Amino acid sequence: MLIENPLDFIKNSNIGIHAVSPEGIIKYANEYELNVLGYTEEEYVGHHVSEFQMDKLCLEEMMSRLMKFESFANFPAMVSGKHKIKYILYNSSVYENQGEFIHTRCFGNEISESVYQACLVDYKKLLARRMG
Repeated sequence: MLIENPLDFIKNSNIGIHAVSPEGIIKYANEYELNVLGYTEEEYVGHHVSEFQMDKLCLEEMMSRLMKFESFANFPAMVSGKHKIKYILYNSSVYENQGEFIHTRCFGNEISESVYQACLVDYKKLLARRMG
């Protein structure tokens, strides 16, 4: 049973949490995500995710899945932090209401570049199996 206020729980979690509209606009980001990336809320929220995702194919794959209401786990991404590149492992799903895409529910954890590279190899193998 969750006794804590759910909004406080999300705002103060030690994992990055953000929500993105179907158009790709970041609608919310918690403090942890903002701190990891080094942005203020004004510099991040309200902007398009393509401003921050460095690998456009990665972004296309993530958004393609989400637009089909498919969730994904452990998706490695290279993100432009304010001061340096950040490597993030994302898990995301769609919040929908009566079949309408409202926003994503995205959780991200910073990882090292070496973990990112290993995850990327594994993820590309998984994609190749899905397509072949």
